[in-house]
Amino acid sequence: MDTQQLHVKSVVPTLEFDLIGDLVCPWSFLGKRSLERALQSLYGFPARVLRWHGLPLAGDRVRASWREHFSSRLPPGTTLDEMEKTLRASGSELGIEFAFERLGALPDTHEAHRLVRVAARDGRQGEVIDLLFSAFFERGRDLADPAVLAEIAREAQLEPATCTAFADPGEGRGDVTADEQRMRGLGISVVPNLLINGRVLVPGPADVSTYVQALDQALFPELKSTRSRRRLH
Repeated sequence: MDTQQLHVKSVVPTLEFDLIGDLVCPWSFLGKRSLERALQSLYGFPARVLRWHGLPLAGDRVRASWREHFSSRLPPGTTLDEMEKTLRASGSELGIEFAFERLGALPDTHEAHRLVRVAARDGRQGEVIDLLFSAFFERGRDLADPAVLAEIAREAQLEPATCTAFADPGEGRGDVTADEQRMRGLGISVVPNLLINGRVLVPGPADVSTYVQALDQALFPELKSTRSRRRLH
């Protein structure tokens, strides 16, 4: 009697993340850390792709102070001190030490986003994003200062060729501008926003448990789901 053996290979789903944020937005910092904390609950899903989409808050406008910028955007009945207190508490749970007293003018982050774009060549954009967030919110560094960005590139241990590429002001600039225009063209005006596997959208600030639920939804969708994939890239 002939027998046949069927070898079944397990397919590990790939997790793809499109994270829209700005490097001087505290909720974007919290969002990235919350996502990383949520990912710690997953096992057997090593294939992860992070695409960062920068949406600068300050842009080319006159550089207001961080407090002035966010004071004008507070919900009714909320003070800036209350907001900072809440952010400090949330950050503490995620290993972030917000030092709002060190923050000066809100920098134009286009160049910092360009550094993230260039760092993606080495697969180190995640590390660079963390360093940029920490430099601004925990040490009060100016992310519009080329010397600060060059220091962060070295700290991230980017390849010499990548650092040389970033030293060229035109390298990656068009990509950053096009990405920002695409996000605004999609009607996105606030950050952060997270899209998982092109299908599950988590808009606005979210905590760890919300991201865990979103990950479950992305990894184990209903078989009859006919929702189309969203494309940000």
